Order: sequence, then structure tokens, then C-alpha cells
Amino acid sequence: MSHVTKEVELRARAPVAFDGNIRKASRWLHSVKAYLTVNAAVYSTDEKKVVTALAYMTEGTASSWSDTFYQLCKGRMAKYGTWANFEKEFQEMFIPADASIVALNKIQKLKQLGRSLMSYVAEFRSLVVVANVKESHVLIHMLNLGLNDDLVNAVHLMGEIPTDFDKYITTVTKIDSNIKCGKTTIALTRANQHPSYHPQPKKKDDDAMDVDRLDEEECANCMAKGLCFMCKKRGHRTNSCPEKKKKKVPVRQEKIKEEDNETENRCLVEDF
Repeated sequence: MSHVTKEVELRARAPVAFDGNIRKASRWLHSVKAYLTVNAAVYSTDEKKVVTALAYMTEGTASSWSDTFYQLCKGRMAKYGTWANFEKEFQEMFIPADASIVALNKIQKLKQLGRSLMSYVAEFRSLVVVANVKESHVLIHMLNLGLNDDLVNAVHLMGEIPTDFDKYITTVTKIDSNIKCGKTTIALTRANQHPSYHPQPKKKDDDAMDVDRLDEEECANCMAKGLCFMCKKRGHRTNSCPEKKKKKVPVRQEKIKEEDNETENRCLVEDF
């Protein structure tokens, strides 16, 4: 007795309900096609594919259009027709002819700038689908227009540049990763070669005038009137202030006294 294996539907990437929004139409159609491809064993005929797509058109103008499509299908021998015919009618209704022109204009203005390469490529790919551009050499040229200069220059330095768009993306991604690693390595090397410098605090001269002790008002007053910060008199600067010299006198007298004591002791030793 033979057993028939029933195909199991994979619903991990099931499309969302479509409401007729023309801005979301292209992306929705691609999500449906991807879902049907993943479940090709289940949706093996055009009729199953069309019915499945119609089942997700349940909101807004998309719901009205699907109802009309069902009514027109009643008089057909092939019932729902081919998937190619359904896709054509869907695009004519929800994807206007000028959508590709709008997408091309957006691509021309698209720049990577400060964002990641992955983010830039993702947006580029989504616009390319709407613009319906498929030639690899055109895609590579358009991609380079928005890439950062360092990436484009690095690609041009290669011996052989890929001509396939997907391979080109892979190459650019590797180069971008190498550039980031190089910058990180240089930054770490500089940090190790030039550790943070912590200067030793400058030894303060006990005889020097500590201007910081003056409050802001007093300091401003001295500067405005041309007064010495130490004695508050005119005619000289702080570094040549007589009061400063007077403070040094005791130090000098103590030194002279020490020298006199040494002389007296020397004389006593000689007399002895």
C-alpha cells in the first residue's frame, strides 16, 4: 500500500494584507512571489498562485479590485488565468508607469554618507526593483554614484573589478570591512605609542605672588588702575615689587648669620 506525502506549507514569510497603497504595491508583490517560491511544491499551478495572492488582498481598494477580478474570472474557461496575466493586471492597476521614473530620481539622489554600507545597499536594491533596472554594469555605475569616495577609490585600485552586480556588492562589502579594521588598528597603535600624558604639577615658588588668591573684582580693579597686585601701588610690576624684596630679607639675614657662626667657629679651632 503506497503512502502519499502531503506537502507542508511554510508560513514563516507569509505576506501581509494589501490595502491598495501604490507605495507598498511593488514590495507586496515581491513578498507574494517570494512566498510562492518558497512553497513551490504546495502552489504548483497558476490557479493556486493567483487565488493565494487574491486571498491577501482584503483591505481598501485592493479588496474591491480582487472582487472585480473574481467576477471577471467566472466567464473564463481557464478560470483565474495565468500568473503572468495576474501580475500584469496588478501592476497596471497598482504600480503606475511613472513609478520607475520616481525610483530612478531617488537613486540619483541616494548617498551613503555617514550610514553603514549595508543600509545604503538595502535601500538601493529596493529602489532598483521599482525602477526595473537589471543590467549589472548600469547597476554598478549607479551604486558608485552614491558610495563614499574612499570605498570607490579602493575598488578602483583593485586589479580586476567584478562585472556582475552581486559579486561587485560582495567585493565592496569586503573592502569596507577591511577599511574599518584598518582604521581601528591605526587608532589602537597610536593610543599605545602615545599614552595619555600626565604632567607633573609645577613646584610653586614660595616667594612668588599668588595672584589666584585675589578675587575677580580686586584683580580687575588692579589691572584697570595699573596697580601692583602685591602692594596695590603704581610705578612697578608685581615681579619687581619692593614689598616682595622685603619679604626675602629675613631669608638673606638668616643666611648671613649662619656664615658668621661658621667663621667664628673656624677661628676658635685655629686658636685652639
